[in-house]
Amino acid sequence: MTSEVLHFNVGVLGHVDSGKTSLSKALSTVASTASFDKNPQSRERGITLDLGFSSFTVDIPASKQKDLEGFRSIQYTLVDCPGHASLIRTIIGGSQIIDLMILVIDITKGMQTQTAECLVIGEITCSKMIVVLNKTDMVPAAKLDATVEKMKKRMWKTLEATRFSRCPIVAVAAKPGGSEEATSESEGIAELISTLQESTYLPQRFETGPFVFSVDHCFLIRGQGTVMTGTVLSGSVSVSDYKTREGQVERATDRYTVIGKNLFKKETNLQAFANLKVLLSSGERGVIEGGFGQSGKVKIRCPNGLCEKTYQQYSGSSKKKEKAKEEVVEEAAPVRIYLNFKRFVYDPNKSMIQS
Repeated sequence: MTSEVLHFNVGVLGHVDSGKTSLSKALSTVASTASFDKNPQSRERGITLDLGFSSFTVDIPASKQKDLEGFRSIQYTLVDCPGHASLIRTIIGGSQIIDLMILVIDITKGMQTQTAECLVIGEITCSKMIVVLNKTDMVPAAKLDATVEKMKKRMWKTLEATRFSRCPIVAVAAKPGGSEEATSESEGIAELISTLQESTYLPQRFETGPFVFSVDHCFLIRGQGTVMTGTVLSGSVSVSDYKTREGQVERATDRYTVIGKNLFKKETNLQAFANLKVLLSSGERGVIEGGFGQSGKVKIRCPNGLCEKTYQQYSGSSKKKEKAKEEVVEEAAPVRIYLNFKRFVYDPNKSMIQS
């Protein structure tokens, strides 16, 4: 248990151009999907357009070892949210998966329109917040201490009526100089990390129950297709877990073949599921031969044949059989199709693996 890592999600919110992405970059050691404005449009426009994910790992401080007993280190996942007003839906989406909020404020401008909006969102979605006064390098050194103290008092006054009253406030310079070529090291980051450690708590996770996955964003990988990334809100899943898909027999074409429906969507690449074994609720075992038509239906071959009851229920080769079906099997339960996976992954040939 001592080797376990506590995963803690931190949202980075604030007004546009307050330095959220620069702060995330200064904190992070691992970059993930869409981090640091990888989107070409983000670079072109100079603003964050999508949620960015990055992370860093630190040891648990001595003051938190009792509260976080059983964990050795903390992995902070930073959710870099856009700041532009038109992207408020993306901001709300990112705030749904965070345990703590970092509210980034340009120390030279103070509270701005989107800063207030992010504060309202934070009050709804999380219980703890750290205010970061960024761009301290833009303040003359002789006035820095006085400016920081003045801004702290102003922020605490603003937050008096909120759940974040007297929250920690840290002054930093995420990117001194402001240019892409800046070589100066970030200032105040060590203090911010220490404050983060002291503000960390054991978040409630629902490892049991239904698997609920919040899709944060998706993107295309050439030659592979669309990839989704997101956050598990409840339940758990692993490579060796069983995955079950359920469909229904539509009709039998002969004593060895049935057509199945509702097992896949029409957009599914059915060729990837060819030769996988299925089980019918009536006891027969079959193999998916491939797609049937354009509606997501599949052709299933049963090597040992269908039992007489199943064949009579779904065979429609003559009016006589159809009449018998109405009279004899009028109230018969539909035959279900079960497709079970031990592993739900793609192999290099893009065929689904079943073991």
